[in-house]
Amino acid sequence: MMDMSMGMELLPQQQMKASPALIALNNMLVLSTLELQQLVQQELEENPALDQIESEDSLCSRCGRPLSGATCIYCLHEDLKLAEAERDDASVPTDDEFDPMLAIAAPISLQESLQRDLHIALPTSEHLIADYLVGSLDAQGFLDSGIEEVAAMLHVTPSQVDNVLRRLQELGPAGVGARNVQECLLLQLDRLERTHISNPYLRAIVTDYWVDLGEHRYGAIAHALGITYEEVVAARDFMRQHLRPFPLERAGDGTSSLETSFLVPDVIIREENDCLVVEVIESRRLYLRLNPLYQELSQAIAHRQQDVSVEEREHLNTFVSRARLFLTNLRQRRETIRRIAEYLVERQEGFLRHGVRHLAPLTRAEVAAAIGVHESTVSRATANKYVQVPSREIVPFSHFFTASLSIKDVINELIANETTPLTDQEIVETLHQHGFDVARRTVAKYRGQLGILPSTLR
Repeated sequence: MMDMSMGMELLPQQQMKASPALIALNNMLVLSTLELQQLVQQELEENPALDQIESEDSLCSRCGRPLSGATCIYCLHEDLKLAEAERDDASVPTDDEFDPMLAIAAPISLQESLQRDLHIALPTSEHLIADYLVGSLDAQGFLDSGIEEVAAMLHVTPSQVDNVLRRLQELGPAGVGARNVQECLLLQLDRLERTHISNPYLRAIVTDYWVDLGEHRYGAIAHALGITYEEVVAARDFMRQHLRPFPLERAGDGTSSLETSFLVPDVIIREENDCLVVEVIESRRLYLRLNPLYQELSQAIAHRQQDVSVEEREHLNTFVSRARLFLTNLRQRRETIRRIAEYLVERQEGFLRHGVRHLAPLTRAEVAAAIGVHESTVSRATANKYVQVPSREIVPFSHFFTASLSIKDVINELIANETTPLTDQEIVETLHQHGFDVARRTVAKYRGQLGILPSTLR
């Protein structure tokens, strides 16, 4: 019998493997703002070659050394090659060209922003109360705990807690820190009135006739306030147009984790001189850099200007390379998000200017092909990230791709033009007449995402 094993040979095969740098960049791309913030903090703790500064104003943006007036003496002696490398944002720097003070802003969450602002506005003795209150906010921005409960927990007086809560409500987004929907609406009215946007009767209606409003007893409210029925309806319409029942927008998938409940935009698209401009948001509080001492030692060793042990050389090379890779990946992450956002502005200008009725069909694959990256890169770069559009609404990146927004828009229009409050089932039936086959619970979910109250409260 023939020995079949004689015909079997091992043939060399080529396999494509992702480099560690590419893997690290892909992992960073998919992170939400809060997750990236946590990664930055972890890297700062673990890597001594990565440094942070509180402000970039008094340090040279190239080398990180203190400025002499407005001039960096050290950078005056840099050669032309290094200066050109400094200006080339698109290139990946070599060891000699690497910018040790590449100013990369670390992301900041709304929770951290609130804590920071409260620490500035309040005496040190009240910082613990502030931190506890911020930590007690639920997924929609409501305060889970009562004043008496917090006071007993922290062994302080209720008046102290109330004072800190008022500051939190002033500094946070309108409605944050409210104990219920009624208080949330009143806090939003406070903000609107400061900008001279108001309705003469809505505050009294929300304050004194909240139950009547929810049960649509507009005639009783009109009689009690001595106004017409139409004026009560106008107040209700004003509330629907300018106020929302939740202090913070909720995530589209119904999750309530901190990173989705505190919707700090990753990108702002705003209108300037009739043009749409993209800005990738960064923290103005914290900038990252390669530690200058590690940079100097690394260069000295590379040029054999200093003798060190094998262990010291390995320590320097390991952590300096790691810090460089981390900073480069942060910059590439920001650049990728910016390029995607700019292409979305180009393709979805109608949506950005006129609303979701003008949303053009668009896939992530089309975006990837247009900017020259893989489709998975676009998916990672837009996952768990949000955009503030010119109308100042904060929406997830997925809104630029999802087809369900047209259904949301119809729901929004139906409710905006209703003469009597439509129930979710009535909306389902109306949508069916428009060619949309959706379930009642889907309508309820979309209505909640739009921040619209149920029919019993409208």
